[in-house]
Amino acid sequence: MNKLKALAHFICPFREYQYKKASFALVFVVYVLGFIGVYLISVLQDSDENLYQKQMIAYLAGFFLVLLVGMIDYHFIAKLYIVLYLIGIGLLLICKYLDSPPIYGWAHYDARRWIKIGGDPSLGINNPGFEFQPSEITKLTTIIFIAKLFTILQKYIKKFWVLALAIATTAIPIYFIFDQPDLSTTIVMLAVFCIMVLISGVSYKFIIPTIVIGAPTLYGLFWYVQQDFQTLLDKYQRKRILAALHPELYPELAYQQTNAVAAIKSGGMLGKTITGIEGVRGTRYVPVKESDFIYTAVAEEFGFIGSLVVIILYLIMILLIIRIARRAKDFLGMMIATGFGALILLQVFVNIGVVSALLPNTGIPLPFMSSGLSSLLVNLIMLGILLNISLQPKAEEKQKNEENEDELGYLEV
Repeated sequence: MNKLKALAHFICPFREYQYKKASFALVFVVYVLGFIGVYLISVLQDSDENLYQKQMIAYLAGFFLVLLVGMIDYHFIAKLYIVLYLIGIGLLLICKYLDSPPIYGWAHYDARRWIKIGGDPSLGINNPGFEFQPSEITKLTTIIFIAKLFTILQKYIKKFWVLALAIATTAIPIYFIFDQPDLSTTIVMLAVFCIMVLISGVSYKFIIPTIVIGAPTLYGLFWYVQQDFQTLLDKYQRKRILAALHPELYPELAYQQTNAVAAIKSGGMLGKTITGIEGVRGTRYVPVKESDFIYTAVAEEFGFIGSLVVIILYLIMILLIIRIARRAKDFLGMMIATGFGALILLQVFVNIGVVSALLPNTGIPLPFMSSGLSSLLVNLIMLGILLNISLQPKAEEKQKNEENEDELGYLEV
């Protein structure tokens, strides 16, 4: 019995949590955004779809998931970093190499990014099996792995071999994501890794030369992938880049973003929902409007003001996550919170950039708003871990609280 109590305390040290420090404001902001997304999905879905119902159920059940994960010590989760890392890579390998039921890789729009469980592959798009995106899980597991790796090697953080080891281990899951192909998630994960490296304390004598060499290299790569002879990207990825730069030359590829921009403009200042304008919506002519292009519906239904409110809510979310990172109990908590915050920020930036035709068209969901259970559940797990980090104050804050309690007890006596 004592061993069970010790194990329970190791996993969920309830008595050590500072519940007054918990960032319930972050949970509130997430659910405000979530229910805005649920409403828009209910407006956007076709009569024979049940996307709205699935999203609503996921959010209601997800609230208990957030609380459950929020009670599990993030140190315990991080101890499983190797297992989590291997699970993330294993799911990507299943997606790439397995072709037969009961579990196998599945493609949409020529991109093999999904794992299918059950169903009948011979039915094509009518395959009824359950599917999810393994890359969503790999984002979470990779961030935890990087944070734990830097924590273990923190006293050697100025050594080049630490950076080299981090690059080598992170490159494996990122390569398999790139190979699906999923260029947008690849770029986002590379950027998240770079931000975590900067925050970790790696020596600037490695970072500055990397920037000096990397900046012109990236410019050269951007020029290279636009050429007919390039072999780095698939043909459709290259054409999407060209369509973003020259939409008038590629109207068949730019139509999604062109229609999205038109729908955004039609929302005006207050939007069609608030002003009561009825009729055909511009989002009707935007594919995957309930997922990757849901921000189009935000602008059309709620106008410029509503779009700005959503952006402000995301800004508040990021600031709350930064606050959690700064107040984290230790280096590990700070690194995990930084990784999660960077991931959410970059996904928001890329998604809105694509919808507004500022970036090449690429599929990436808007966190907590887009339809899609894989992304939503992983994001809610991240929210739970962030909640747990906020429950555990820095050592000096904890000591100060204990001293204050002792002083109060003395005065009472």
